[in-house]
Amino acid sequence: MLTALFFSMGVAAAAAAPNACEVLTPRDVARVQGSKYTTTRLTESKDGSVTISQCFYTLPRFTDSVTIDLIRGQARSFWQQHFAESEANEAGMLSVTREPEEGSRPRAIPGVGERAVWSGNRLSGALYVLSGDTVVRVSVGGSGTEEQKIERAKRLAERVVRKL
Repeated sequence: MLTALFFSMGVAAAAAAPNACEVLTPRDVARVQGSKYTTTRLTESKDGSVTISQCFYTLPRFTDSVTIDLIRGQARSFWQQHFAESEANEAGMLSVTREPEEGSRPRAIPGVGERAVWSGNRLSGALYVLSGDTVVRVSVGGSGTEEQKIERAKRLAERVVRKL
């Protein structure tokens, strides 16, 4: 009886969704950023039915560090609220009444998750990926062009999505 209880507890724990610090390995980060992370810092919060798990992966050169957010609960509603207008603009379905700052309008990024958008610019930006009931946010530090940062974020997001 006691063995069955421990077994069922183990199955339940194994079925739990990973937190943001459990979705990348030092090797994953090294392949993309050029060096392994030295530490991680997990922050988790809950607001109603939405939970956010954030991990800051600290690299030896602090400016190369990576942040991963996993936004769960009403992920599709979150996506609709934040990115529906941008997706419609990309498809030419809406007219823009104001000129946004250069690089500030989210843009669709093909090839990762169900949908993905880049929001930001070369200095500060993040890739948002919708995958099932989770929105993954990936922000990579380091040098490079905006396109290079998008590509690095996309490679990390692909690894995260596989572990969800």
